[in-house]
Amino acid sequence: MCISFCGLKENILYGCQAINAVKRDFPNGIRSNTYYDIFEKGEDRKEREELEDGISKTRYRVDEYKRHGYSEKDAIENAVKETGTGNCGEQAVLVSIKLDKEGIVNKIVQMDICRAGKGYHYVTGGHTFCLVGASQDMDVKEPKTWGDDAVVVDMWSGIVKRVPEALNFFSKFVVPAKDEHIEFSSKTYY
Repeated sequence: MCISFCGLKENILYGCQAINAVKRDFPNGIRSNTYYDIFEKGEDRKEREELEDGISKTRYRVDEYKRHGYSEKDAIENAVKETGTGNCGEQAVLVSIKLDKEGIVNKIVQMDICRAGKGYHYVTGGHTFCLVGASQDMDVKEPKTWGDDAVVVDMWSGIVKRVPEALNFFSKFVVPAKDEHIEFSSKTYY
């Protein structure tokens, strides 16, 4: 059975349930550069270096699993279980897996800060999250097309919100410089 395109309240409920299911799988939490770590308590330099090492190990293990035939989602899930570390992209995948298991249609979305000019275009930062309840005819590049019932489910920041509210929340830490802009795309996980 595939449940999709439900109402706003149901989409919020599905998002909360998915986050709670991931939390049950990781009772000690997932080490990450979380919103709380970065903006509320701030990590010291040694902790940040250890975390970056953990994220590198996670991504190395993902590549190893993929070389052994695992799907990207399964590889990410296994690697995070091994290392206990994963940033927004890995956490979005874990939420997506839970939603998939419940038959909830979802999409992983990348929000990139981009700098472009004559002959160049590159990403300077960004954020990844899961989206449920999006319109069938949505254009991932245009959030206004995602639909009134679309909900951002973001384990990394701990939010489950309607798109306009989530994008407003993200604007606190995904801030383009004067010569940069934000682009949305489907995410290839990390």
